[in-house]
Amino acid sequence: MSEISALSASGATESRMVGVTSALATVFIWAGWLIATRYAMTSNFTAVDIGLLRFVVPFVLLCPIWIRKGIWPKGLSLINGLLMLIGSGAFYTLMVASALKFVPASHVGILLPGVMAIWAVLIAIVLFGERPGRVRLAGYGAVIVGVMLLVALKPGGDASTDMLYGYGLVSAGALMWASYTHAMRQSGLGALEAASFVGFWSFVIIAVIALFTGTHIPDAPIGDVMMLLVTQGLLAGCVAVITYGLAVRHIGSTGASAFGAMTPALTALGGVFLLGEESNLALVAAVALVIFGVMVASGVFRRVLR
Repeated sequence: MSEISALSASGATESRMVGVTSALATVFIWAGWLIATRYAMTSNFTAVDIGLLRFVVPFVLLCPIWIRKGIWPKGLSLINGLLMLIGSGAFYTLMVASALKFVPASHVGILLPGVMAIWAVLIAIVLFGERPGRVRLAGYGAVIVGVMLLVALKPGGDASTDMLYGYGLVSAGALMWASYTHAMRQSGLGALEAASFVGFWSFVIIAVIALFTGTHIPDAPIGDVMMLLVTQGLLAGCVAVITYGLAVRHIGSTGASAFGAMTPALTALGGVFLLGEESNLALVAAVALVIFGVMVASGVFRRVLR
């Protein structure tokens, strides 16, 4: 019996290690996606270029799935399919990439998950009749304070018109992603099936747009193109789908959400140290408030205590 217990404990430890490692890999990829996009949007690329490099990899690598399941999976409703495409596909990428032309990655890394959490609960209240408790509402309140603090006390002084426009684009992108999460839950698709569906149609949409706008990719440095193919297409488009799924399987959705809340901090650190973005105490406070608020609103603390 002792040997069986030891083996069981060892298996549980290994499972948790797989989950923690996968969750850490996922949040680093998410943060890296934002940092790489900010770099690209302030150098040689347009939002359309980023979209092409973002979706060509899942379009190719996940083709066995969309060939087998069809380009519109059976049972997927038109509304849920369109919300998924708008919420996490071509239009979402164009929206966030355009925002990163005006707003530092450190700000977007805080605003995107923070505002998305607010939109998600508003959608749940209005459309699904959810009634969050006081603890969750307190978490959302912390997120709102963090976002307002970031906007009001941004590094470098008052926000310019361009930056306010960028904040609006981020908020719209957050609404898109919140809509995607609700549509994804109702779609009945697995993570890879959803990634292949979104990847196929998003690449087709971006390719059509590129026919009219043109692309700067052939003129860009090959090193930058390869960097974006890896960070945007391979890691964000394919690997993160797998690692997040492993994290949920081995440490649960609550544990995965707790690690996901680290994304603002990692993005802010990357923006400051890799891209030379400005920082001050307001940025640090905003990061802390948004991380704390997202974790409280997701129920992480309550479930851990239980």
